[in-house]
Amino acid sequence: MALAEDEDQFTYNGFHGANLHLDGVAQVHPNGLLQLTNTSKHQAGHAFYQIPIKFNTSSSSGYRSLSFSTNFVFVMVPEITNLSGHGIAFTISPSMDFTQAVVNQFLGLFNSSNNGLASNHLLAIEFDTIKNLEFDDINDNHVGIDVNGLNSIVSAPGTYYSNSEGINKSLDLISGNPMQAWIDYDEMANLLNVTIAPIKYQKPNRSLLSIHINLSLILLDYMYVGFSSATGAVASNNYILGWSFNKSGQAQSLELAKLPSFPKQRNRKEKSNLEITVSLVMVSIVLIITMLGIFYFVRRKKFEEIHEGDYLGNEMELVLKLGLLCSHSNPATRPSMKQVMQYLDGDTFFPEIILEGAGVDMLVMDNKTSTEFFKSVPSSSGNYSVYSVSSNDSILCNGR
Repeated sequence: MALAEDEDQFTYNGFHGANLHLDGVAQVHPNGLLQLTNTSKHQAGHAFYQIPIKFNTSSSSGYRSLSFSTNFVFVMVPEITNLSGHGIAFTISPSMDFTQAVVNQFLGLFNSSNNGLASNHLLAIEFDTIKNLEFDDINDNHVGIDVNGLNSIVSAPGTYYSNSEGINKSLDLISGNPMQAWIDYDEMANLLNVTIAPIKYQKPNRSLLSIHINLSLILLDYMYVGFSSATGAVASNNYILGWSFNKSGQAQSLELAKLPSFPKQRNRKEKSNLEITVSLVMVSIVLIITMLGIFYFVRRKKFEEIHEGDYLGNEMELVLKLGLLCSHSNPATRPSMKQVMQYLDGDTFFPEIILEGAGVDMLVMDNKTSTEFFKSVPSSSGNYSVYSVSSNDSILCNGR
């Protein structure tokens, strides 16, 4: 609920009952979680504080008050690991009407006709997760300051300064982990600072972005503050957990313990294991189908060759040898049906031998094969004779 709310400042540790204007796919869940986008493709969501903030930029007023400070917690949970929608933009706009805006890379703020026009009078801080070449984005994980369009005047990769370690550390905007952002503008110095960090870290001593800019040339007397987000062909669940804003001083810190919970992304390890399992199953199925296809093709080709009468020499020789061996006078020498199939399928090399009692006197063989074969064939008479002949000799000699 709102801890403080008036025309210049407000603090929301959750958005139940918040004074917000929502449109598009944006919604507030019963637990106070503000969701800007869901997994719907090519959609936009907006959430703006519906009371306009007075900036007094007109020189005729004699008094200008442009300084402001804001702090919010956001999280982007991608539908697909390492792929997301088009990010979130904190926005200061003269209007809450974005009916002419385009989704996808335009973040629900502009279209191809008005992008970059000075008449937009719009300031946005983008937390962008897609590299768009048309906007000269530096990468697919960056923070940028946009004035009247999406070509950032300054941007930097997502990093934060670790106060304890004294170094910059990378920050993955679509990690599915909540993070804080601080945006501060000092009117006296014309200095705009943007700072980010993981949710449990204190505000870093160094800003991610810092630029001198005169906002009096951009903002109007009355402006609306809020958020815009959009999805494209890939979507993500983009949330705001808490938000504080102050027009007259430093924004109040959020009470992290009171922020609403959000649906967590599936554990990456579990997701990776699932993806690996599915991949292995798919590869196995493809291999099995391929092997069956090859087997069918080979058998079909052999079948067609046999039935078309296109006998190959080797196949004819094998068939003749098998016929002779199967008709051997010694039953123990005859091959089993299993052996016949192995010979036909080429799984076992056919021993080339000379057999007594077969339909011929001689079959072609080589020395090594003949010796090994006869050692393994049972004999009732022990009268087998082994000869060595060239494999180029005729298969039949002295046939009956």
